[in-house]
Amino acid sequence: PNQYHTTPNTKPLFGISGSTVKLIAMVCMFLDHLAAIMIEQPLYKNALISANSQSELDNFLASHNTLVMAGSFLRSVGRIAFPLFAFLLVEGFLHTRSKLKYCRNLFIMALLAEIPFDLAFSNSTWNFTSQNTLFTLTLGLLTIWALSQMEQACQSSWVTLFYTLLITAAGCGAACLLHTDYTLYGILAIVIFYLFRAQRTTGAILACGALSLLGPEQWFCFLALIPILKYNGSRGLKLKYTFYLFYPLHLLALYGISHIMGL
Repeated sequence: PNQYHTTPNTKPLFGISGSTVKLIAMVCMFLDHLAAIMIEQPLYKNALISANSQSELDNFLASHNTLVMAGSFLRSVGRIAFPLFAFLLVEGFLHTRSKLKYCRNLFIMALLAEIPFDLAFSNSTWNFTSQNTLFTLTLGLLTIWALSQMEQACQSSWVTLFYTLLITAAGCGAACLLHTDYTLYGILAIVIFYLFRAQRTTGAILACGALSLLGPEQWFCFLALIPILKYNGSRGLKLKYTFYLFYPLHLLALYGISHIMGL
């Protein structure tokens, strides 16, 4: 379905399309996972094996400072990805013809991506202590869907505020209970993008602010403001299922390469 405002005869004069924003997010996510799986995990595993004290651990990491710095830089670039996906999720929700199919497809891919996610990050086929990012996006989608239904039903601003807080709290609670990636902060970012959909700059700043509560390493997410504010509302290339397929496949590929290399 056409999820965007523009028609085939309308060509935006400036800015970037939704597909460009998605590709930027995918590249940032790939670099983040590349660093986590191919650099950080084997590095710290070897550090723990080699070091018997904190001083030995510090010396080991200092001797591999180039890898530590490279991993840290790539992980920082990766912080740009989630706010972009959260923004695009809300855009897709606002313009899709079938919210049910949108939610169904996202949930199915979350289920299919869980084993690749667990293999890549915990070296096990199923890890109940951490669920992949698509589960966070699915819960965020369900949360803003509930908010949209409530907004249509409620007339009083105070009642709307009460139910907004209640529904948001339920979504955040579900994310914490299921241990999804970004937990409640991911849900908050999605809700903020939705509530401030008419004030994109304010919404983007507040959403990134919510994500930055996870820690100083998340502050790089504010760089996502650049493509978000450059977004011109056009769809661009048809990448409807590209991200759904790319997410589990790139995790499997990185996991396989790391094992072949003995990392």
